[in-house]
Amino acid sequence: MEDEERLMVTFQVGGNPDWMSRLPERLLDVPLWNLAIPGSHDSMSFCLDVSSPVLRSQPCILRVIDRLFPCWTRPCVYRWATTQQSVLRDQCDLGIRFLDLRIARKPAGDSKLFFAHGIYTLMTVKEALDELATWLDAHPKEIVVISCSHFESLTDEDHVHLAEYIITLFGKKLCSSQDIPTLRSCWSRGQQVVVSYDNQQMVLQHPQLWTGIPYW
Repeated sequence: MEDEERLMVTFQVGGNPDWMSRLPERLLDVPLWNLAIPGSHDSMSFCLDVSSPVLRSQPCILRVIDRLFPCWTRPCVYRWATTQQSVLRDQCDLGIRFLDLRIARKPAGDSKLFFAHGIYTLMTVKEALDELATWLDAHPKEIVVISCSHFESLTDEDHVHLAEYIITLFGKKLCSSQDIPTLRSCWSRGQQVVVSYDNQQMVLQHPQLWTGIPYW
């Protein structure tokens, strides 16, 4: 088998909370990036806040219309931007192992960070990560890839606090970017989380964080 060969996994319909632990022996030493990992697009869009303003990164004309007619723009953006219906733990139960987390700070808000897709979410980043950590505790042989990106309006201080929170929360569960993770190697070390963090400064400071994953 060539290293670059992509290995496909067939999933049962209706739920796959522990599918990684049931993979055949021949896949256990294959680097994770050569496995087909099912993921969800804009994973947190199940909890968008229809009362929130549109993002500052949205086109100027949309932001102007949103200020004038929020009762029209926000429901429209909400319907367009909602790509998921299930909470994170349910997505993981269904077999999802790549989570697309687009992080943002709300304008005129406090230090809490949220997610965003067109508009902001109701759930905070810490609430979502805590939920994921609890799920991982119950499924010790499952490995998830967390892609943290976009970082709408985050400050340098926000990045520092977020990176520290991720590292503290997941601790020894984090796969080091210095390693070549396979299922067997991760299981032997108790590792369950690969964090892709799309901010090179943070990646250079923390070997627990992986560089940003290109996303189409």
